[in-house]
Amino acid sequence: RGMRGPGMRSRGGQAEMLLRLVNNPMMRQRVGITTEQAAKIRQQTSDFLKQQIHSRANLQVQRIDLQNLMAAENPDRAAIDKTLEQISALQLARTKADVDFRLAMRNALTPEQQQKLMQMRQEFMRRGPGRGGRMGPRGPQGMTNRPGPGSPQSQNPLAEN
Repeated sequence: RGMRGPGMRSRGGQAEMLLRLVNNPMMRQRVGITTEQAAKIRQQTSDFLKQQIHSRANLQVQRIDLQNLMAAENPDRAAIDKTLEQISALQLARTKADVDFRLAMRNALTPEQQQKLMQMRQEFMRRGPGRGGRMGPRGPQGMTNRPGPGSPQSQNPLAEN
């Protein structure tokens, strides 16, 4: 819903991509991600995603409050302004959390690992859908090594393979 600059993923999109990477042993090896790095990325990603769920819920509650204030027969302008300020503050906090997460994930990888990851992403984009990777509702699927439905790992996206 918010405005994103070129190359920015939706909130949580980068987190999900990183989880797919660290949960795929072949991809971890190709990038050179250590077990310790993978564990740190998993934990930080889990914390970020949980925080995003809470902040999204808080933002939705504030929007409902705003709708209720606006629907009143005699809207209270001061209460509307206060709610708008709260919504703005929540949106700013979400954006800052997103930036903090992106920077933390960048710092979790060495420059060499970042370069390998960028090269892999470029390779995938050049191949395009149908040439080694398919695009689906959750993005590129060819780069993952996901367990099948019903397996223990499919129940917990943060579990190690």
